[in-house]
Amino acid sequence: MNAPYLYECRVNHTRVSPKHHAFNYRVFMLAIDLDHFPKTRFLSRNRFNLFSIDDRDHIQTDPANNTRENLTTWLAENGTQVPVDARITLVTFPRVLGYSFNPVSFYYIHSNSGELITAVAEVTNTFREMKLYPVAPDSNKKLSRVVAKNFYVSPFSDPNDTFHFRLGVPEEKWIVHIDNLTDGKPTLLSAIHGERRELTAARLARYALKYPLLTLRIIFGIHLHALFLFLKKIPYFPKSTPVAAD
Repeated sequence: MNAPYLYECRVNHTRVSPKHHAFNYRVFMLAIDLDHFPKTRFLSRNRFNLFSIDDRDHIQTDPANNTRENLTTWLAENGTQVPVDARITLVTFPRVLGYSFNPVSFYYIHSNSGELITAVAEVTNTFREMKLYPVAPDSNKKLSRVVAKNFYVSPFSDPNDTFHFRLGVPEEKWIVHIDNLTDGKPTLLSAIHGERRELTAARLARYALKYPLLTLRIIFGIHLHALFLFLKKIPYFPKSTPVAAD
C-alpha cells in the first residue's frame, strides 16, 4: 500500500462467554506513512486541527524521538531489526479537535522493495496505559499470533488471558481480528472491517459530520457497554488484579 488513505470501518465486538453480548459501530481510521505525512487541509501532525496525528499518542520510549524512531528502537530491543529505508504505515484513529483516544493502532513495516517485515498492534486502555504486541508473518506469510495479554484492558476480561491476533494488510479492504482467549477458548471476539477511501480535505470535512466527535463517541461507547456488562453480572476484574510479567 502507498499511504495516506482513510479506512471507513465497521467494528464488531461479540462476547461469547460467560454471557452473550454484542455490538457494532462505524468509524474511520487513517493510514499514514510515518515518513511522508500528507499535506491536507483539516489534518495536521503534532499541532491542533480538526483532525491530527500526535507522536505523544503513540509509543513513547523516548519523548525526544518521533514515533518511527521509538518504534524501530523498540523492535530492535525485541529482536527485529528494521532497515533504515523501510516504510512504516500507521493505521490509527486521529485526534478530533485535540482530543485523543486510540484503543488500538497498527504499524505495518515493509522493506523498501515491498516485502512485509512485521506488524505491531498498539493497545491502549482507558487509563492511557499502552502495550505493544509484535505480529510477525508466519510460514504462510500471514500475520497471526497467539500471545499472553499480560495487560489490563477491560474490567470484564482477565488481564492474564491470551490475545489471538490476525491482522490483514491494508489494501483495498482491510480486516483485523483480535480475539480474547480464556484457557484457550474464545470469550470475546473483536473485528475491524475497513474499506479504503482516498484521503482528501473534502472527505475529512464530510467525515467530521458523518462521524461527529469520533474519539469521544468511542470512549462513551466503551463505558456504556461496560455498564451493560455490569448489569448482566459479567465477572469483574478490578484494576488492582495482579498482572503476570512478560
